Formats: sequence, C-alpha cells, structure tokens
Amino acid sequence: MSVVSYERKQPISLIATLILITFLGISTTGCEQEPITQEPPAVIVTTVKEDKIFHSIDLVGRTEASEDVNIRSRVEGTLLERHFNEGDEVAKNQLLFTLDPAPYQAVVDQSQSEIERLQAILDEAKINFDRGERLVKKGTISQSQMDELTSKKIQAESALKGAQAQLEKAALNLSYTKITAPITGRIGKSLLSLGDLVTPNQDTLATIVKLDPIYVNFQVNEKAFVDFQEEARKRISAGQEEPSVVPQLRLSNDKMYPHDGQLDFMDNRVDQATGTIKIRAVFPNDNKMLLPGQYVTLILRQKTPQQALLVPQASVQENQQGKFVLVVNSEKVVEARPVKLGQRVKTRWEVIDGLNPGETIITEGIQKVKIGGKVKPTEQQVAPFKETTAS
Repeated sequence: MSVVSYERKQPISLIATLILITFLGISTTGCEQEPITQEPPAVIVTTVKEDKIFHSIDLVGRTEASEDVNIRSRVEGTLLERHFNEGDEVAKNQLLFTLDPAPYQAVVDQSQSEIERLQAILDEAKINFDRGERLVKKGTISQSQMDELTSKKIQAESALKGAQAQLEKAALNLSYTKITAPITGRIGKSLLSLGDLVTPNQDTLATIVKLDPIYVNFQVNEKAFVDFQEEARKRISAGQEEPSVVPQLRLSNDKMYPHDGQLDFMDNRVDQATGTIKIRAVFPNDNKMLLPGQYVTLILRQKTPQQALLVPQASVQENQQGKFVLVVNSEKVVEARPVKLGQRVKTRWEVIDGLNPGETIITEGIQKVKIGGKVKPTEQQVAPFKETTAS
C-alpha cells in the first residue's frame, strides 16, 4: 500500500519544480545575465559669474513732519470764528481763528484816554518849566521853586511813557485775538468749538504740519555702524572713494517712492537700551504722498556698484551645517560646496565665500542627484544685470 502511494506522488513533485523554475525565470542552461547600466540624471546647470550690484540694507523707518506746530492762544477769550477748512493747506500768516476782541479793545481805548490825559499834564508841566527858567534868571522865583517845576516835568514825562507802554501792551493783546498760521503747511482738525473759552498757552486749537520736505527717522545697530566706519577707513587708506549711500523708500504697498532722499542728521550717542543709533533722512514730498506717522521701509543703497558673485536662489540648499550649493566638477561629478551668502538680489543670492567665477552649479534637478555621483548637465544662460538694487 505504501509502495503504490510513493509512485503516485513522484511525478507531481517533478512537474511542480519545473513550473517554479519557469515562473522565477531561473535559467536551466547556467548562463549569467548582463548587468543593467543606468544613465546619469539630467540636470540644468549655470556658470557662476560676477555682476555689478548696488549693495543696500533695508531698515524700518517712520515718517515725521519737517515742522509740526501746535496752535495756541496767547490770551484768554471766547472763540468767535474759524477761518479755514479742516485739512486744508494754509499759508504763513493766514488768519485761522478770532477770539472775542471786546475786552481787549476796551483796555486799548482806556489806555489811549489815559495817554491823552497825561499828555495834557506834561504839556502844562513843560509850560511851567519854561516860564520858571525865565523867572529864575530874573530872581523872581527861588531855585527851590525851579527845582519843583523841573520835578513835575520829569514826573509827567515818566507817567506818559508808562501809559504809552500800557497802550502798546493792550494793543498787542488785542492783536493776539486774531490767531494766524506761523508756518505754511497742512492744518488738522479744529480741537475747540466756537463759543469755547480759550485758555492761554494751554488749549491747543489745531496743529499744522509741514509736509514738504518730510523726515524719515530710523535706527542702525551699532555693529552695522562700526562696520561701515571700518569700510570707509579702508577705502580712504587705499586711495579709493569714500563709500556713500542714497536713502530710498519702499511704501507699504511694496512700491518704490519716486524720489531719493539724503541723510541730514545722526545722533551723538548710542541708545543703551537698544544698542542703536538714531539717524534721519529727508525726502522731497511735493505731491504730499507721505504723511507723518507712516511706517516705511528705508533702503540705504550704495551710490556706486560693486562686483559680486551671484547665484540663483533655486541653487542654494540648506542643511544642519548651513547653506551649500551643488557644484559639477570637470568630470561631471557632483560636489556639495558650503557657501557664505551676502545679500539677496531679486531672485539671486550674493556669494561672499565658497565659490569662484567660472565654476558650474546645479540650478534644476537637484532632487535627482547624489553627492559624488555623475550627472548629465545642460547649460542655462543667465542674463547679466544692467543695474540692480540689492534688497
């Protein structure tokens, strides 16, 4: 029984083995297969070149009126009239407000009347004095009487001068009831209403700001300031032109302000709390585009361009060790090259250290390559910059 069972299973095992060999593709002839060769990945490369760029630095700035005046009254009085529209441009010496002049006019009239009275007393004293001079020579009156006439004349003159001073003061106070613009500029909202009692030198009636030119205040950190000073000394020692910058503005809508400015003030100390130096630039503002209190981006841009190595942003990678680019050497082998970057120039990075002109870097297909592996590069030409502002 056992012999019969063994004879039935033997051919089935042999057939299964043949099927398995066929399924796995195992060659029964003992021949070895040819190894499959893989083509190097295709990448886009560019040659590193130098371009002229204008180095710059972006800073946060805030606009400030070149003149900002609070309009206050010098005398007390009731506000009777307002002679301007809020938000208008006003000219220097233009009438803005009128206070009730009646109390001050009354003082002027009273002072004028007092002057007339004292003038009459002085005239009489002068007549008596002249008469006394003639009589004392004849011996008709004594010298003591003459001295008394002289004293009365002098007192009358002094009283008249005092009254005239009072009249001038009263007239000046009367003139202060008409409040005029001390500068040309844009006036703001009226802060008091008609009929309000104005307190002298306390209540602000309105403000006027001069918008053209306009200031932009900003701060530079101490390190940047020291670096700039050192660079200036080096250039001067080398007989080169001292570095200078042109202030420019980028507005909140990312558009550039159409006018360049100039630096006109630098503080005389470093702020101990922030470690920065306060600096101010002045810009023309004839179209009144800028208003005080705006936040803007102030760009300090070098006047003269400098040579710099530039690489596309897409070629720059980063790992735990820092920034690097993939360089394709003469044997078309990929190398990872650490680089030190400077400023971003539109869609490119300035390379300060790590690359040399003429070297080839990968710009597209980076994800397909391996460090130390070969690639199939295709050169991509990059147009040079004509004039570029670093940002």
